[in-house]
Amino acid sequence: MEAAPARPEYEPSVQPKKKPAVRTKKKTTPQTKENQNKALEFDFAFIRALAAGIAVIAVVSFFYLSEQTKLEHQRAVVSAKKSELSTLMVENEDLNLEIEQSINLPAIQETAMKKYGMKKPAQNKVIAYDSKNVDYVRQYNKIPDSK
Repeated sequence: MEAAPARPEYEPSVQPKKKPAVRTKKKTTPQTKENQNKALEFDFAFIRALAAGIAVIAVVSFFYLSEQTKLEHQRAVVSAKKSELSTLMVENEDLNLEIEQSINLPAIQETAMKKYGMKKPAQNKVIAYDSKNVDYVRQYNKIPDSK
């Protein structure tokens, strides 16, 4: 059996050096140079348009933020009014209940008879009728005296 030839050890300094690529300078025409210079310059009209655009964006943003602020204020006012309405409704219910409980029909009848001289009608003087609206009665004529 033959022995394999010995491999040389890797030495980085022995690597062959690459030749730098030769750059050939492209010839630019005067027209090309002029176009490149124009492209790099900021045109005054472009700057004015850019400034106008930024101003429009700033004004629109300002109005948007002011409307948002008004909206938030109105929401707070509506919330406060709803809370106030709720409180007043509870208070109103309490007052209605108090009024209903304070009505004392026997005391009213006694006051009407003694202080104002009213008396109960006789049984034959009471006329019953059916009303469509039982909570409301409108009197069109005077009630005649019953003697």
